[in-house]
Formats: sequence, structure tokens, C-alpha cells
Amino acid sequence: MDDDGDGTSSVAKGAEYERFVKGVYEALLKAEGVETVSVKHNITLKGKSGCEHQIDVYWEFKLAEQTYKTAIECKAFNKSVPIGRVRDFYGVLIDVPNLNGIFATLVGYQSGAKTYAEHYGIALKEVRLPTPKDWVGKIKDVTINFIIIEPSIDEFSPIFGPSFLSALTEPLRVQLGFGNHDPFIFDSGGNAVSTYEQLRLGLPTAGAPFADHEHTFAFPGHTMRTSKQEFPIEGIKVKYSVRVMTDAVHIAGEKIAQAIVRDVQTGEYTFIKNDRTAG
Repeated sequence: MDDDGDGTSSVAKGAEYERFVKGVYEALLKAEGVETVSVKHNITLKGKSGCEHQIDVYWEFKLAEQTYKTAIECKAFNKSVPIGRVRDFYGVLIDVPNLNGIFATLVGYQSGAKTYAEHYGIALKEVRLPTPKDWVGKIKDVTINFIIIEPSIDEFSPIFGPSFLSALTEPLRVQLGFGNHDPFIFDSGGNAVSTYEQLRLGLPTAGAPFADHEHTFAFPGHTMRTSKQEFPIEGIKVKYSVRVMTDAVHIAGEKIAQAIVRDVQTGEYTFIKNDRTAG
């Protein structure tokens, strides 16, 4: 990577841009499921001619007993890449056996460079930070509105069957001892039917705040178990209230996308997110 009059961008120069491209392609390869690949920066490969070639970004991996090798030439130019640069890169590709080539830059390519790369199978990419133009025709910002409806049980009363109440010989004292997520209602076969939290979430709310409403859950022939007691019940009656809360989360596109990869030949965009995943 050098600057010999072609002009370099303030976004990244030389090795800095190469490391930027390296990070982008690490994210792309991970998104494609290539887990074992090692992406390297600034290595030297010896060609068939005996000449050594400096490679800005390089990786190789094996798949089905076949080795795949890719070199990326990085130029952080602030104007279109001319044909001569792509031609020079092709000289490296034909000298190193079985080497695939990707050319990465910031702005774009002259028409001659595009024609030459298309003929010789060199992929041309723009790899850079997002710009406002990249968002044209795309959803840039997302606002998520949350409506949180929260029922709260104020009073809780088990409904006992008449046969159980008539058999009592002394006042009944019920000590409720169970966690919100512990099963405490069981069917006649001993199977857990509900927790306190499931009852709370099952209360009708109508999507509006209110207080002092009553609701009865029917559990005929069921059993209520506490930490120390067990009783036959026909249902549960609760008095409850409901509160409604609203909130909004705004997600700005420029805070999500860390980089843009544009395939010059196809026009396809790939957004690299801030968590280094591709989307």
C-alpha cells in the first residue's frame, strides 16, 4: 500500500486501510461459516518466477481436500483506480499458483479497470465507511415502540368445594408458601397445572390500565399445594390491577454499520455491523 500521486483518503492510509479491510473480511468469512480460516496482513508469497510478492491481506483454507487461497490488494485512493493498478495486481495472481484475487478501494474504478478485471476474474470491491448515499432506498433508522402491560395480583383467594368446607371441624388457616415460578396447582393425576406467575400472566387486561378488578380461574377437582399444606380446590379468585407503560428505542443505521462492502461487478451491498458480523 502506497501513495505515489493517486491520492489517499483521510479515512485510512496504507497499513491502516489494509488492517481495516482485514477486519471486514474476517467478519465476512465468519458470516459465511468459514470458521478455521486465518486472515493475515502484510505477508510475502513467492511466485513461480522466483520473485517475492507483498500481499496486503491474505487467507487460505481447505475444504473437501481442496485449498483455497485469496489475496486482497488494498488501495485507499480518493479517486477511481486506473487499469494499470489492476493490471499490476494480475501479474501477482498469475505468478502465484491457484491464487484468487480481490481488489479493494474506497471510491471506485475506471471503466478500463472494470473491463480488465471482469475478463481476468478479479473481484472489484469498495470497502469503506458508510456514507449518506449508501442509505438511499434503504431503511436507515428504526424506532421500536414498546407497550408494556403489567397485571399485578392484589388479593389471592382459593375457592374450596362445599364438601371440603362441610367436613371442616375447626377454622381453616392457609399459609401460602411458594415461589412465583413454583407449581402449586395440580390436577387429579398429580400433574403440575399452574404457577403463581402463570396465573398473573393469564389475567385479562384489555390493554388498558385499571384497578380493583376481579377474575376467577376455574380448577375443578384440583389440588393446591403450599410449602406445608395441601387442599382440594375448585378455583382461584384474585383481585388485581393493571398498569400500562410505554417506551421507545431508536436505532440509528450509522451506529449499526461499521463498514460497507460494495461489489462493483454486481452492485450488491454488504453491511458490516459494529459487532463485526455481516448483514
